[in-house]
Parts: sequence; structure tokens; C-alpha cells
Amino acid sequence: MFEATGKVWIWRSFCLSYHLTYWKVIMKALTTVIFASLVFVACKAPKEDSPIEVAFSPDAEHIEEINTECFRYVGNKDTVLLTTHIDGTNITGTLDYVLFEKDKNSGTIEGEIRDNRIIAEYTFMSEGVTSKRQVVFKNTEDGWKEGFGEMKTVDGIPVQVNIDLLDYNHQMALTPIPCD
Repeated sequence: MFEATGKVWIWRSFCLSYHLTYWKVIMKALTTVIFASLVFVACKAPKEDSPIEVAFSPDAEHIEEINTECFRYVGNKDTVLLTTHIDGTNITGTLDYVLFEKDKNSGTIEGEIRDNRIIAEYTFMSEGVTSKRQVVFKNTEDGWKEGFGEMKTVDGIPVQVNIDLLDYNHQMALTPIPCD
């Protein structure tokens, strides 16, 4: 009986050993499949770009190039530079006047494009003093021309009395140039 029990015990040990080895192989394979699946899903998940990646992505640069335009007038020892950043009907940018025998004005614009016109608030520095005034540029066949007319002060800022009656009859047309 001891002999039969010994054979049974050896058989059971063999089967148990076989089953444990088989179970280990299955668990390793299952673990590998689960790990590979997680890696695959992680690689396919939507990627959230860091601010640095967004700032230097080709798409962001392309959009910026499309929405940024530069214009210049040079004549009679005068120079006017306008850089615009357009977002729908909103516009921001820089505007610099270097007029012969006058103080240089350099500043920013913020406003909108409406009826083929730029209507913006111009915040500028001249002789160390910051000032504001409204500027209106009309897109003519010669280029963007600033409109001049009667002004009034509203909340401390000079604005045009009637935008529809502005005079664009001058030679200072800002024409497109490449942006640096």
C-alpha cells in the first residue's frame, strides 16, 4: 500500500508540478499581452501638448504667418510701419510713425476690422509720455490710408466725430511688406 501511495504521490507531484509550470507560462503570456495592450493604448491616446510644443509647432507658426501682416509707407523723409495680427474681426498690432522733424510715435493698436476699415485705439509713446487716440485706416486700391477728420474727446481719449466723413485724400498709403 505504501508503494501505491508513493506512486500516487509521485504522480500527483508530477501533475501539480506540470500544472504549476503550465500556469506560470499562461500567466507570463497573459501579463505580456496585457502590458503590450496598455502600451498600445497609451501610444494611441490623445496627446496633450506642452506649452513649449504648442509654441514651436509648425501649425501654430503657419497660423501666425497667415494672420500677421505688415505694411509700410516711405516718402518725403517719413516712414510709417503697421504690423497687424488678425483674429476674425479683432485686430491688434504695432504702429510706428517716424515723421520728418517730428517726434517719433511708437505703440500698439487694438480694435476691429469693419467695412474695409481698421478702427482701433492707438496707445503710443512720444517724448516719454504715453498717450491714446483712435486711428482709422481704410483699405484703398493704393493701400491702407489713415483717415483724418474732426476729433472729440471721450473718456480722455481723442476719437473721430464721424468715421464715415473722414478724409483719405493724401499720399501716405501703407503697402504690404514681408514681416521680419
